Order: sequence, then structure tokens, then C-alpha cells
Amino acid sequence: RNQLFTLLLKLYVWTVAVIGLEVNGDPMIQKSKVLLRCGDQFEGTEIHWQKNGMTIPDQGNNITIAIYGMLGGNYTCHNPSGELLNHTLVLVKPVDFEKAILTATDKEFITCVARNYSGPFHCFWKWDSKRNGVVVFVKASRNSQLMNCSLDVDNNGLTCEEQQCPSSEEVNRISLTLMVRSQYRLEEHQKTFFIHDISKSFQCPLLDSAVMSSLFSDYPIIPHYTNLTQYKVNSRKSYTFCVRAQDSLTNQVWSEWSEEK
Repeated sequence: RNQLFTLLLKLYVWTVAVIGLEVNGDPMIQKSKVLLRCGDQFEGTEIHWQKNGMTIPDQGNNITIAIYGMLGGNYTCHNPSGELLNHTLVLVKPVDFEKAILTATDKEFITCVARNYSGPFHCFWKWDSKRNGVVVFVKASRNSQLMNCSLDVDNNGLTCEEQQCPSSEEVNRISLTLMVRSQYRLEEHQKTFFIHDISKSFQCPLLDSAVMSSLFSDYPIIPHYTNLTQYKVNSRKSYTFCVRAQDSLTNQVWSEWSEEK
């Protein structure tokens, strides 16, 4: 069964009404009807409608439109002189159909990384090269408490920060909801995680064993988890050594590689 839901998008000074039509099964063979309303204040007046800038025969404050497949549209209502009165964007959201706007990496559409346990975290995604995708809605929360999030300038990720005590223990996961669109197709992506699951160490420098020993000699209470690997080289050819770090308490995300020739 098809379902409708609505969003309000604030784009600069414009407020756009968005109708999302949830479609089960193959959306390409579906036909759905959607009720559009210009506005309560326009009841009883002469109203004309346009779809994607083209005049359609429907008139009146309330009209019913037919949506075929993924063919949503940008609907506007006007008075007899052509003045714009209202604006409604109709999008089609397939429920159980293959995702097509974002591309998956290791079966994940969204990747999140945090540099520590108390600061902000960054989530990012990759757009399908064949589609012109944009973000239309995003929300991050934990235990029903919304987080402050800002979308990256390039539209490829966002940064969120939680307003909580840095030393508090994580009990509930963070829930992230991302809605993206391409043309009139709408897709929803969700991800849940703990901060300690996405903590990623900084790049670590290459140090010799003497330096590593001195680092930990003054702080014996700190466990030394560094694995020392030695190589005996008899050739004078050039070599490149690479190293990366991982949080020993979580064994989750590795840092970026550091290299030295």
C-alpha cells in the first residue's frame, strides 16, 4: 500500500512543502493518486496549476494528480494573473527497491568516523556518478535528543556534535537518518552506532624502538600495546615502511597509513 508523508524544507528564505509518496514493490509499474492543496487562504478563488513550469488542466484550490512510476514533479499554484501562490514538490520513495542514488562501500552507504570519544563525528557518503543527488533531510539523535549537525559544503557529508558530558558512558546508540533525492526519486538511509565503534586514531609517525621505549618509561601505568617489528636489510635498494594505528580498546577503525622511505 502506498503511503504519504510530508516534510518542510527550509532553503535559504524559501519554505517548500514536500510530499513523499512511499511505494511498495516495483515503483516503475505503480500508479498512485495524490491530493494537492494550494492553501486555506485561497479557498473559493480561481486557482491554476503548473507542473514543472508547464500549465496543466487541473484547476481549483484542491486537485488530485496521478503519479506514474518515479515521475513525481514540481507543482505550483497561481492566481489568474500568473502570480505564484504556493509550491509543492512531489517525490517518490521506493520502500523495498534497490538503492540507486548513493553507492555502497562494503555494503554500507554511510561511513562515520570520530577522532575521539567526546568530540564531533563526521559522516560521509558517495553519490552514484550517473545521478545528480542532493540532501533533502538529515537528523542525528541519541535517546531522543537531537544533535547539532552541519552539512558539508560539497554535499558529500556532515559533521555532528553531541551536547553531553564527555566522560559519560555510552548506553544508547546514535541514530542517523539521511534522505537524498535525484530528480523526483527519494531515498532514505539510516545508520546506528556508538562513538567508540567509529573512533579512528590519528596518523602515527614512524619511531624507532629507543624512542618508543622512552615514551612509555615515564608512564608505566599506561599499557604498551605497540607491536615492534624489525627487518634485517642486506640490500641497498630503497624501501618504504608503512604504519597505522588502531584503538586497542575497540579494535574498530584503523588510522590512515603513514610512510617513510
